Amino acid sequence: MPIVHGDEIATIYFDEDDHDVVGIAARDFADDVQRVTGDRPSVSSSFEDPAGPAVVVGTLGDSDVVEACLSAPDDEPCLPERGVDGDRDWDLDTLAEKRESFVVTTVDPPISDVDSCVLVVGSDRRGTAYGVYELSERMGVSPWYWWADVPPESRESVVVEAGTYHAGPPDVTYRGIFLNDEDWGIRPWASETFAPEQATDRDGLGPKTYARIFELLLRLRANTVWPAMHPGTKAFYRYPENAEVADRYAIVVGTSHCEPMHRNNVDEWEGSHEEWDYETNADRIREYWRTRVEAVSDYENVFTVGMRGIHDSGMPGGDSREAKVELLQQVLDDQREILDEAHDGPVEAVPQVFCPYKEVLDLYRGGLDVPEDICLLWPNDSHGYMRELPTESERERAGGSGVYYHLSYWGRPHDYLWLSSVPMGLVEAEMGRAYDAGASEYWVVNVGDIKPTEKEMEYFLDLAWDVEGVRSESVSTWLERWATREFGATHAAEVAEILAEYYRLSHARKPEHMGWSTVYPNTKPDDPAFSLTHGGDEARRRVEAFERLVDRAEAVSEALPERRHSAFYQLVLYQVRCGAAMSEKFLHASRSRSYAGQGRSTADRYAELTREAQERIEAETRYYNEELVDGKWDGMLSDSPRDLPVFDVPGTGRYDPPEGAALGVAVEGHREPVRGDEVQPPTLPTFHAYVDRERFVDVFTRGTNPVEWSATASDEWIQLSERCGTVEGEHRLWVGIDWDVAPTGRTSGEISIEAPGVRKTVGVEAVAPGDEVGLDDAGADFVEADGVVAIEAEHYSRATDGSPGTWERSDIPGRVSGATVAVRPSVFASYQPDSDTLADNDRHADSDDPPRLEYDVVLSTAGTVVVEVQCVPTQALTADRDLRYAVAFGDGERRTVSIDPDGGEHDPEWQRNVLRGAAIGVSTHRVDSPGAQTLRLSALDPGLVVDRIVVYADGERTTYLGPRETAIDR
Repeated sequence: MPIVHGDEIATIYFDEDDHDVVGIAARDFADDVQRVTGDRPSVSSSFEDPAGPAVVVGTLGDSDVVEACLSAPDDEPCLPERGVDGDRDWDLDTLAEKRESFVVTTVDPPISDVDSCVLVVGSDRRGTAYGVYELSERMGVSPWYWWADVPPESRESVVVEAGTYHAGPPDVTYRGIFLNDEDWGIRPWASETFAPEQATDRDGLGPKTYARIFELLLRLRANTVWPAMHPGTKAFYRYPENAEVADRYAIVVGTSHCEPMHRNNVDEWEGSHEEWDYETNADRIREYWRTRVEAVSDYENVFTVGMRGIHDSGMPGGDSREAKVELLQQVLDDQREILDEAHDGPVEAVPQVFCPYKEVLDLYRGGLDVPEDICLLWPNDSHGYMRELPTESERERAGGSGVYYHLSYWGRPHDYLWLSSVPMGLVEAEMGRAYDAGASEYWVVNVGDIKPTEKEMEYFLDLAWDVEGVRSESVSTWLERWATREFGATHAAEVAEILAEYYRLSHARKPEHMGWSTVYPNTKPDDPAFSLTHGGDEARRRVEAFERLVDRAEAVSEALPERRHSAFYQLVLYQVRCGAAMSEKFLHASRSRSYAGQGRSTADRYAELTREAQERIEAETRYYNEELVDGKWDGMLSDSPRDLPVFDVPGTGRYDPPEGAALGVAVEGHREPVRGDEVQPPTLPTFHAYVDRERFVDVFTRGTNPVEWSATASDEWIQLSERCGTVEGEHRLWVGIDWDVAPTGRTSGEISIEAPGVRKTVGVEAVAPGDEVGLDDAGADFVEADGVVAIEAEHYSRATDGSPGTWERSDIPGRVSGATVAVRPSVFASYQPDSDTLADNDRHADSDDPPRLEYDVVLSTAGTVVVEVQCVPTQALTADRDLRYAVAFGDGERRTVSIDPDGGEHDPEWQRNVLRGAAIGVSTHRVDSPGAQTLRLSALDPGLVVDRIVVYADGERTTYLGPRETAIDR
């Protein structure tokens, strides 16, 4: 069925008496056809004299055009009985029963005088709009065609294959976004660049901006918005047209957790209203609420109920927890009365949410009686991890449950408002867990300024539309499909891999958290914990990983057609480049300070690299704002939200080298440089034949002149990457072992590094096959090296299912390998800590075997060992649950460890966890003899996600992420 084909161009018909959004979508579709083909179809609201090919758009029961198209001469519906994919029957009755659903079908026989007809019919007004925008996306128009300047592929013709396509209803009833922390992005952009004429009296987001936002939401099959509300932002309802635009676009308006009853208190509660305290000023506050509720009662809303402070603070009034609960109970009762009086139907039919955010959760758990018809909107911890989910009894509430999630955040322990870096795998895991726990009524996500959270926002909304469908495939598959749509199939797989690596690096430490500082209380930036001296120079490995990532992203950008460069820059390249520069800035600054202390002449060079990294960030942001797409996005991006210290140039070291030539030597594993007069020279970390890894020695200048140097190994089994050279600044010498020549067992040697007038010695120790007890016959996968056994969790030797519970690879990125393993399902009964039996909570299971991972390891030492399990910092399912694992060696004593933090946002353990992307549990064990061991890790509670395991036998933690894996190199 042609839309544009040769000389044929379809006419798009809709009923002018249908909902406003139907006409909007119809005209948008005509524009989309023009974007693809260059030809714009006519759009008509009259169906009196149809001719030629037609696209008919309308809402079931609200469109005479649709009725005319549906009825054949015998008045039988013309919709096919079965979809093209063989799904169950779809007829008019089926469609009418579904909310927000649609059918796209070809009508046969066509209406008189119409050569061919494509019908888009929705069960309601949003369903119709979704169907139209689905056609646009199938045609090649990205939902981000305007918001990220994604160009469609040009086509000479567009045709619709005969048959039927249907979609809906969505899995989550209300799905949308919260525009928040808009001070440094969308507000200045809207007020100064996009729609300054609507911000003449005060900055804010007016109807022109919201119309663009609402179109995007429809294209992403969302239906809800929480408007921008920060201090300095003109409130949503101060623009009279905003509510009308939302209604025209069929967008449900709600408000945030601190804006009850559709009131933006930071703008609308003025000084003349006296104090914001329900204990002393209830009459005035009730009237303030009542006025707004009555004004918006004819629109489609969800009302937030309850009360917090004027902004993101606790509710005033009440001098104890009990008094606050009593006061908040009165607030709820009075709000219900206002809502009841302002609406024709009963208050139980008015959509409402109660969000137990931050301190409100404690009041809710303190006995607050929230009516059963109100949706409980469970917040995450603002850093991507669900803080709490409904209990079994709460799942039975008529109002259901929902989730308030974050992809952007201002608050403790530190903001992340600049670069979007919450991994999609974490979104899938935590929102899927919420859905499994019964939170499926209302999902809203804080997206900051929309940009640059585009892809993460779309993934969240895709998941809300079809939870099972989206999580049945991997995040990499979703990303590859997304990249194909945005940039074409040729580079889609590479783009998906680039983003996966960006998420891994950011999960290990977000760009905004590289200063190792906090916001509440404010602390100064500190030395990054990435080691400069251990783990093969952990800091440099991170810098180099980002460098490789930037190279890959720039190679894709260069290979893409010119017309796709702007979109790729916005959706991929800016974040990758700036994330890399942020790591370089802090790690180079740390290196400059360390090297100045060592007397390296290169200290100043790293100080300069620090400044260059900051300048690159500033230059990239200027380009984004001022040059990209001819300045379309000017004001949208800020590289220093709130001007926090992390966005400044960190302190650097300075070293004034003396005149002349002087050689310095530094050894991996040692912070101090080698002295020439040491009785016991420093030794490189031990080489192990089964974990074959090179070590480094740095030769560097301490003066202004170059230095000629030479290196000599005491034994032929010691291999050097170079044996002589001239160093100007610094040079890294790599040391390895020739295992075919090395003696069996533990052996030692040395390296002598000489320059005119100086000789410095470095010790070398190696362990060759034959020295480890039972190693050759153990069939082990991991071995102790340098006193530790390090394991990536997904590399288990065996996995045993529980009843319930299985271990599955998770899409949450591991901080080192990029992979993690999680226990499934999301909800099951906990196991008792002192046995393998199930705890009697939440529900009973059929068996008493917990899911278990086993790792075959070989230890060189016996005695006391410490087992560190690095987990993703998820939290317990509900307030009365825990999040625990159990670990043992073989049949030895099993230790139970909880990784659930004790408190909320003020808890130091939780703060450490979210900043480092890991909850780290520690247990102590007794190993009676060296040799082969089986390390057993059991999951006792749902929600456990394991990243890495480290056994400290005769070693200690020397790096931020822990030692590199000691898998046996066979």
